[in-house]
Amino acid sequence: MNSRIHYLSALLVLLSISFPTSLIGIFIKLNFDKINRMLPNALSYLLFVIMVFFTGYIGSINYNVNIYFIITAFIFSFVCIALELFEGIIIHFIKYRVWIRNIEVHEIVEKKNIFIDIIIIFIGALCEEIIFRQVFFNISYNIFSVNIFTLIILSSFIYALNHIYFGANAVFQKFIAGLIYSLLFVYSSFNIIVPALCHFFQNGILYVLSLKKLKKYNT
Repeated sequence: MNSRIHYLSALLVLLSISFPTSLIGIFIKLNFDKINRMLPNALSYLLFVIMVFFTGYIGSINYNVNIYFIITAFIFSFVCIALELFEGIIIHFIKYRVWIRNIEVHEIVEKKNIFIDIIIIFIGALCEEIIFRQVFFNISYNIFSVNIFTLIILSSFIYALNHIYFGANAVFQKFIAGLIYSLLFVYSSFNIIVPALCHFFQNGILYVLSLKKLKKYNT
């Protein structure tokens, strides 16, 4: 393959996976009254993973993970939640000069089928990590030789920017989570399972809390 074409194709893949918010936005705007609310996001990223798979830029995936990193991923899922909440509290105080006293988890489920919900959460978390960690690092680090620490920041920023449809504050919150996912990915010797588990645990915890909130209001 001509080296110029190789670099151009890699760059195009980077650009296409860096800003998939348009596709996600289209799915969100569709009528999903009778379908799980989390499905549009998971389906969008799944489609991107399938498309990128055929480009060959996913690279080799390391599936071997020891119990140490599984425990680490679980612990840092709580850290992600805590830091996102802390950021939200600080931003709210800066804007309104009032400290938040009560925090509620955003309702994202309708408790129709918990098993299906968990599968969708897992698919969404895994696909996002494949896109924003596995593919992004593979192309940027192995092909364009971007500095690893610069890449951690850049990957986190791109990941955060793809949550702009949740609002500007979500971008700052997801940047924090993105940093943690990226660091886990790098320090686990580029094992995508580790940040994917952390991402899944974080979303799973929020899901359980939202279920409790839903149960509270229905009783």
